[in-house]
Amino acid sequence: MITTPVRDDIRTFATAVRAQLDDLPADEVDDLLDGLEADLSDQAIEAGDAFALPDATTYAAELRAAAGLPERSDTAPTERTSVLQRVTGLVRSIDAQIRRNPAAAWTVDFLASLRPLWWILRAVVLYLFIGPFFWSGYGWMSGPIAYLIGAVQFPGIVLMAALLLISVQWGRGRWAPNRIARGIRTPVTVVAILLTPFTLVALGSSLQSMVWDSSSSASSGPSYTPGLSVDGQRVRNIFAFDADGNAIPAVQLFDQDGNPLTTVGRENGPAPFDNYFYGGGGPVPVPYTAPGASDTWNIYPLREIPPGVMSWDPATDVAKAQATTFPFLRVQPVPTDVAPTHGSTPLPSPTTGAEAAPDATPTPSASATP
Repeated sequence: MITTPVRDDIRTFATAVRAQLDDLPADEVDDLLDGLEADLSDQAIEAGDAFALPDATTYAAELRAAAGLPERSDTAPTERTSVLQRVTGLVRSIDAQIRRNPAAAWTVDFLASLRPLWWILRAVVLYLFIGPFFWSGYGWMSGPIAYLIGAVQFPGIVLMAALLLISVQWGRGRWAPNRIARGIRTPVTVVAILLTPFTLVALGSSLQSMVWDSSSSASSGPSYTPGLSVDGQRVRNIFAFDADGNAIPAVQLFDQDGNPLTTVGRENGPAPFDNYFYGGGGPVPVPYTAPGASDTWNIYPLREIPPGVMSWDPATDVAKAQATTFPFLRVQPVPTDVAPTHGSTPLPSPTTGAEAAPDATPTPSASATP
């Protein structure tokens, strides 16, 4: 972002005009001269060599007349100087003392040229402070880095753009036309200044953790893929077809030890959705549910939350889950020479004799006669 530098003659002119208005209250003077130096600098660039500054006394008188204020009174103001006026005067005195040294004056001007960076930093700090109150981060990630990544997606991009626009306009002296607006701007800026060190430390810590995790993963070999995967890619859903090639609308799958075969990883926990895919922009699988029963992840195909409907409210998003469509209406039947026949797949033996429950009661035969 490029800012217009203020020329020395314009700065001297603004100081002279302010001196002509020193019989007025400080807040009225600030209202009259708000943005004066910036406006004159823009006019000087547009006019070039033809630009000339007016007489400071005449200009101050015109400002009074336009604002409906009385003419200058040589009588010293009777009201006491406020704390704000004293602080402002002290700052101006310090600035004048510093500018007597050319090197110090250059340093001050250089730091002043970096103000646009502060405007951006102020917006980022406020974004990282406000964001956690509305959503939990970007997908499965967390921490300041996750929220910065989320700033390029909804709703983070809306909040970031609004804060950036407000911060830049405030830095340019705009969008603060009265005392109330300036009263809001000042405490917000103070809060941002106080939060800046903590924000920078948190960003550094989060970035260090990401680098450490990446280096640890690289040194430990291939990265771990949670849940069910094929060639390192997560399996999101499973579609089953019978030996005749017909789609099976619901099938339960188990591994060789009788454990449910699920596509989600252990880190999913009790989440009502597959948090590996949540926030990724595509469909998000959800488990089968039944009243009084725990969520079931091994009944396929799983229902899925359609892409593009994320509201970042888990309860609302899960309610939008829909039945998935099979990728094929029908597939090639299993050839008869390799198709399983009756008895080729052994089934668990029924419970008998000593394995029966102790409280089991035999059922009388239907063919018994008295």
